[in-house]
Amino acid sequence: MIQRPQTLLLALVIIANSLVTSTGWPIWSKIGASGQKATLFFNEWTVSQGEQITATHHAIAITILITLSTIITLITIFSFKNRMRQMMLGLVNSLLLAGAMAYSFWVIFKEAMPTFDPEVQGKYGYGFYAMVVALLANMIANRLIRKDEMLVQSSNRMR
Repeated sequence: MIQRPQTLLLALVIIANSLVTSTGWPIWSKIGASGQKATLFFNEWTVSQGEQITATHHAIAITILITLSTIITLITIFSFKNRMRQMMLGLVNSLLLAGAMAYSFWVIFKEAMPTFDPEVQGKYGYGFYAMVVALLANMIANRLIRKDEMLVQSSNRMR
């Protein structure tokens, strides 16, 4: 019974990270009054006029952080016999996911939004919500791993 919900939640983290990186879902997009469009993907943000892309800027940090998060999640799933290592890897994974989201916010509010019509707000895409799901699932899995460790320690004290 131990470790089953954590594994499902960590698998959800891998699925959400994979959806962000492989489907091409935008993290954020904004459409201006004159047809300009700014879109943040996991690896770049683009400014386009109609169908023509006028500028492309790389955001490689998001790609690196999400890829590292996926790798660490895989390692976390397969180190189920060492709950202390799982808790440490889960903490690192939470920091990586939070860093990816923080960098996304920085790109949105400091670089992409002021390019045109700064008073117009953008909208978050499915990629952003997938990153939120990954972060929440990782935090819940960490909490359940910690509960299992406390359960094992309390049963060891009873012996």
